[in-house]
Amino acid sequence: MSSDIASEAAPAGLSGHAFSSLFQAVTGLRNRRALVAMLGCMFVGVIVGGLLVAMTGSLGMFAGLLASVVWVVAIGTGVNAAGLLQMDHARGISPRSTADALVYGLMCIPKLIVLGLIFLAVEIAVFIVIAVLLFLCKIPFLGPLLFVVVFPVSVVVAGVTIVGLFLCMVLSLPAIWQGASITRALAQTFAIVKSRLLEAVLLLIFVGILAFAVAAIIFGVLGFGLVPTLGMSMSIVGFGGFGVESMMAMSQGSGGSAGHAIAGAIGGALLWAVAASLIGQVYLLGLSLVYLRVTEGLDLTASEEALRATFDDARRRTAELGEKARQATQRDSGGAAKGTAVGSTMASSATTSPAAYNPPPAYSPPPGFAPAPAAASSAAEESTTIASPRHGASTGDPDIELPFDEPAPTPAPPAVPSYAAPPAWAPPPAAHAPSVAPLPAPAPMPAPTTCAQCLSAVSPEDVFCGVCGYRLK
Repeated sequence: MSSDIASEAAPAGLSGHAFSSLFQAVTGLRNRRALVAMLGCMFVGVIVGGLLVAMTGSLGMFAGLLASVVWVVAIGTGVNAAGLLQMDHARGISPRSTADALVYGLMCIPKLIVLGLIFLAVEIAVFIVIAVLLFLCKIPFLGPLLFVVVFPVSVVVAGVTIVGLFLCMVLSLPAIWQGASITRALAQTFAIVKSRLLEAVLLLIFVGILAFAVAAIIFGVLGFGLVPTLGMSMSIVGFGGFGVESMMAMSQGSGGSAGHAIAGAIGGALLWAVAASLIGQVYLLGLSLVYLRVTEGLDLTASEEALRATFDDARRRTAELGEKARQATQRDSGGAAKGTAVGSTMASSATTSPAAYNPPPAYSPPPGFAPAPAAASSAAEESTTIASPRHGASTGDPDIELPFDEPAPTPAPPAVPSYAAPPAWAPPPAAHAPSVAPLPAPAPMPAPTTCAQCLSAVSPEDVFCGVCGYRLK
């Protein structure tokens, strides 16, 4: 279709021939496959999204969210498919089928999302550094002097970051369309920005001017046709425009007016989709031409290896920091576990040691002993006492015996019981001893590995703690 584009011996970099060759971007309007792929995806996105928005009343916010996702996926697939076909056109190779381009365009969306997140992370990191510098400018006396330098430098750095990342994102699209990986696409864009930034920016601006000129022609035609058509539609069917107020007024009217309002909105969206597709073909072919020109003669392999080395170094440092943090966590948890183990060992040894001996009372009667009844002992004492005054009756003395006429009787010795008095304590007989297994010998105390007072690590040979001076042995 346009094999003469790549066959031209175009010098790399900025030249008059480079600008003149970009006029061929207008021929992108004749690439029917790219136009059909982009128009089809935009029509699907607009129709499905419009129907889901119309169902917002019944499905709620979920319908609006689903409509946004469908529209983004459809537009992304169409743009990638058309860009892939335009890249084949710019390289002068045989273009692939529309179905293959649509499938590959859908597969390019995750790569572009990852690239966008990477560029966003870089931008956020730059802004964090700028914010830290601005906070340092709040220091009294020294802050205003520092702000004199920080403010202009921050403006330049922020501007270069935003423009550079946007340029990297735009130039990454052709690399993804060519089948490059995310790392290679980043390496190519960084190589372009590093060595041919000015050429790339000027050529992209020139492509933008061409696309703007084509857009002026297309929207001029649509504008001249839109004014009389809206006037007649308003007078005949009641559809008067795409404004929010007119759409709400029509939706609050009769059922026919509301239906015409929805149909008119979808038709207008399809009309703008056609215009955007025509303009997009010019810009996509121009972008492919710029990418092929600024990457000509660049050592992309070296750039990719340098980028991979940077990523590997960052990954290695991250792994080292994670390993250090893990070791510190294990060290802290190990010290706490050792202290807990020592405490549990001491508690277990105290639990397994024999209990304190509780002796029996001072006297316990021997087994089988039954004390004599109190009545029998008192009767025996009484008989002994009565028999003792009649001791002199056998003398035949007629006089009355008085208690004071004879000497006091010798008291009888106390009665000795028939059993021997038991000792103060006698062990219980073996017959009544409970059958308890002998207690095991207590385990020797382990050598302390941590100080019982400050939980610092000590060796078994230490006598005193080297931190707090506590005596260990």
